[in-house]
Amino acid sequence: MAMPAKPIIPSSTNSEGKNPLFVKDRDDIFIQKKSSSSSNDSESSKPSNGFRTSVYKHFESNMHVVMCRTTSPVFTLNIYVPTAAPNNKGLPHTLEHLVFCGSKRYPIRGYIDTLASYNYSVGTNAWTAKDHTCYTLDATAEDGVANVLPPFLDHVLNPLLHNDHFVTEVYHCDETGKEKGVVFGEMESKENNEDILAYYHLNKLVYNSSAAYSKYSGGKTYDIARLTNREIVDYHRKYYDANNITVVLTGAFSDDFEEKYLQTIPAGIVQSRGSDSREPMDFSPPDNSHPRYETVRFPSSDTSTGSFSFGWQGPKHEDVEANIALDVVLEYLAGTSSSPLNLRFVERPSPLARGIKVCTYPNVTTMFNLIFNGVSYTCKDTANQLENGSKDPDLPHLFEERYFESLLIGEFKRLIDTQFDGNKHALEKAAKRLSGKLSAEIEKIPGDALQSIFYPDIVASHFLQESQGSKKLHIGLRASQFDIIADLEKRPVEFWLDLLKKWFIDGTAYHVAMVPDTELGPKLELERRKIEQANAAKIVDKEAHAKRIKKAVDSSTAHVSEEVKEAMPTPDPSKTAILPHKQDLVVLDNAIGPVVAVQSISVDSGFAEAQIQIPIGNITHDQRSYLTLFQELLMETDILLPAGVLFDNSNTPLQTEKRIRYSEFESRISDLVASRYSRFGQRSQLFSCNWLDNIFVVQFKSQCKDYPLALRWMVQGLLFSEFTQDRILTCSQNILASIAAAKRDIIAIASNLVTHFIGASRPGEPLANRRHMSFLAQEGVLKNVIDKTKNGKVDEVIGKLRDIQNMLIRATGGFIALSLPSSETPKPYVDAFAREWNMCYGKYAERNEAGVVSNANANAVAKGGSSPFPIRYNMLFPELTKPLLIHVPVPSLQTSRSLFSYKINEPDCPTGKRGFDDELADLVSLDYFALKMLLALLARIDGPLDNAVRGKGYAYGGNIYIAEWSKRLSLEITRASDIIKAVDAVKQLFLDMHNNWDTIIGDTDVSLARSVIKYRHVIRQSTPAKMLDQSISNSIHGFADADEYNTWYSTHVAAVKISDMRRVFEKYLLPFTDAEYPMFRLLVTTSDVAVPAELGPFEQKTLEEIGATYKADY
Repeated sequence: MAMPAKPIIPSSTNSEGKNPLFVKDRDDIFIQKKSSSSSNDSESSKPSNGFRTSVYKHFESNMHVVMCRTTSPVFTLNIYVPTAAPNNKGLPHTLEHLVFCGSKRYPIRGYIDTLASYNYSVGTNAWTAKDHTCYTLDATAEDGVANVLPPFLDHVLNPLLHNDHFVTEVYHCDETGKEKGVVFGEMESKENNEDILAYYHLNKLVYNSSAAYSKYSGGKTYDIARLTNREIVDYHRKYYDANNITVVLTGAFSDDFEEKYLQTIPAGIVQSRGSDSREPMDFSPPDNSHPRYETVRFPSSDTSTGSFSFGWQGPKHEDVEANIALDVVLEYLAGTSSSPLNLRFVERPSPLARGIKVCTYPNVTTMFNLIFNGVSYTCKDTANQLENGSKDPDLPHLFEERYFESLLIGEFKRLIDTQFDGNKHALEKAAKRLSGKLSAEIEKIPGDALQSIFYPDIVASHFLQESQGSKKLHIGLRASQFDIIADLEKRPVEFWLDLLKKWFIDGTAYHVAMVPDTELGPKLELERRKIEQANAAKIVDKEAHAKRIKKAVDSSTAHVSEEVKEAMPTPDPSKTAILPHKQDLVVLDNAIGPVVAVQSISVDSGFAEAQIQIPIGNITHDQRSYLTLFQELLMETDILLPAGVLFDNSNTPLQTEKRIRYSEFESRISDLVASRYSRFGQRSQLFSCNWLDNIFVVQFKSQCKDYPLALRWMVQGLLFSEFTQDRILTCSQNILASIAAAKRDIIAIASNLVTHFIGASRPGEPLANRRHMSFLAQEGVLKNVIDKTKNGKVDEVIGKLRDIQNMLIRATGGFIALSLPSSETPKPYVDAFAREWNMCYGKYAERNEAGVVSNANANAVAKGGSSPFPIRYNMLFPELTKPLLIHVPVPSLQTSRSLFSYKINEPDCPTGKRGFDDELADLVSLDYFALKMLLALLARIDGPLDNAVRGKGYAYGGNIYIAEWSKRLSLEITRASDIIKAVDAVKQLFLDMHNNWDTIIGDTDVSLARSVIKYRHVIRQSTPAKMLDQSISNSIHGFADADEYNTWYSTHVAAVKISDMRRVFEKYLLPFTDAEYPMFRLLVTTSDVAVPAELGPFEQKTLEEIGATYKADY
């Protein structure tokens, strides 16, 4: 079928303008954004503490538009379609993918995402849940949302649904019989994942077989292979009608947005065909003959740990108070590491689980879950001599039928018998914690937090309409959630005891036991090969088959002509804005402990956040191995307060030494803060660090009224943590269980391998700190720690941990970063830090040998008066004279991943060699920004990189980017079903660009690239937390403030020309086509992948072999 070269832009609106297209459906409502405890009195109920939300209804159909006005500079568009899967073929998921392939009025593949990219966005996206499908756009201009909305609606309501698109996007097998397709490849990588399997099987237990929640909405690969495009067309006809959809908009929309944009949507796009999918759905629980538990095996490289997922059917969606009350109970049970379930199952010398996750699914009939991860499995048959030497009587029996359930129900009963361990205020405190967390979440990601309030109402209104006898959209049921929580705080203990008994003990508990299986991965690979062989045998004319597939691929390739791009509407760039704020940097005349400077921002926030940044540049080699254990133990162990310091909120110094048990400390600090962490490196996770791994960060966020007391506890935790044998043992074993989980995650595997190989030292230099924190390094270290702890050598471990603690306390050259509400000034917060630090440090010095160890960067001095900025950071990267080629096959994986990387030398900030104005005038970062813009162009949705690997069915996607801090240029291919062909396809793309640049990159693409990175630029400064991160980054890079950074950025981006992009392409991307170029190339694959010689002499290694190289470290 020939496709038009241009979109058919509709010109008419509804009914020739006689009636408004959308009419107000009700009075505005206000969605509370913070708890009353962070406001004055009952201020939370006032409109000033709420997001004004308007609801509009289409004048003829039942389509609704919900507009929620926030103060965020990010505008979100979500189109919700209530959908129910009738089987496991993945009908809603496959349709979701096909929607983006073009529509009747915009019949060009790639049009919608190209348009979005021109409108200060990175493109559209979507997700499929069990009861709805949602299509999304984030943009940093309201007219950007307005420009994309009509074409996006047309794609949703009037998609092309071509057979050729089905071939590439959903499923096909090539001439060799290999199964491909974007959806098929995505689900192939997911369907045997431990967590996804557990969720699917738990839903099958909790809901009856006719409910959509019991189906695999994403699609199982066996069933996807039997799906037809005709079924998808019929499914669209049933569910995708204007009658059934709701559009949700959030952001700082202008008052005339509705009149200016909503009323001018072409009427034909949103005209209903008369289809209404509102039909009664049976959400009743299964009958008594239905099983209550199931054991499910999943592929794994080892059998050390499995998991348990428990689920209960909860209240109906509309019973908001009951559902929020259950959220409070879950917060009490497992919301902190000192909560009852964590103390019973996790935080103990012989942990029964690595961690507990609580989930509440806001289904039409809700489901609440308790998930126990990292449950020891290898010791199930060794009752007397367990691998970890423990004598715990429960460990050998955990995976016996319903044994773990008996332990859990027993703990619930104990809590009832003891009336929450005698703490009548326990649930009141849990409610306050929940309120604080919700406030922080709304501030952190307002668009996402608001969607989680709206979409359950949309879905429930749709699927409960028959019983309600109405088609009215009941939106905002949780609009006053903070008032509800405040009321729940006042409930007596009997209320909570009854609630726990009713839902957790008397309610039916279902659970899934997930069992690791080392033989399942190879079995699945063998089955896949048999299917491929059977497919190949059915293809009589392989050449003709290959031609048909190629034709489908070619017709499905995204290509938007220069003419069409030039006609696309674009937003007014002057209307984009970052979050208003004020940034200051003060260098102290006298250092406060490790702090020589204070960087602060004032911003519209309900919280005060502090980050104490302590340099650890001169840490010794043997200390590095203990950094991961140290960061997990700090403030997660006992605190030994010396006489003379203040305890909690008392103003009277302690007369004698006082030990604070770990659980008491953790419980108290959790009541005071919305978040906290202690990590080396910024944006770090347990086994990885994104940037600045030579700085240790102690962070906390609290309401302003709680800041002084929270600060006291955090400072005392840093200076007076005691590393006890029990806590060392518990923490070490839980980290080991996390390593077992990481070895099953291809993203974690690849990340740790990259850290291992490119964090290698140059001659005479130490290993990067981040290399020591990888699970490859930590597994042996932790086993050694456990062995020492159990065999009378725990003092050696404690000594190492204390050495790190002492190094941090006595360090110099650090800084404190503060984010404060606009009404606050930094001085009281800095003075409070000085008081607490000086009091505690004096007692610390009395207890320990006094002295100052300088391990700061060269710019800092202990007495103050000198700024620690800029901090020049160079990530270690091996000096390669030839390619470093590594292939790591992992038997448990179902798809493959590649990462090719090397270091570039382009400044992204002032070099400091001359003045700011002189360097800016010379555009010293021009090539850096030209490369950033080119990469944004290549890696955008439906861009050249997507066409190369995703469109051909080789991989789910790819990305190419510069790591901000290390300046590594990296090319990644993810979820690959054919990693070798995907790598070849990217190589061919770059060769085509070299030979035929003008046919791939057009003149209009410079504007598109500017739009995409402008969006990213605003996103980084769109919330208080992100603004604080950006301000820290600004200072570290040597910028005076955000204005200077933004000037540097905007001047360089505006100066980039297409000739600059071509120059950096030849310089930096063409080397990826050269097999001899000295770069790091990593393949993490399924065990059956053979690397051809033309890719280079890849050295094959196993994870175990690589981990063994760290043996000398322990």
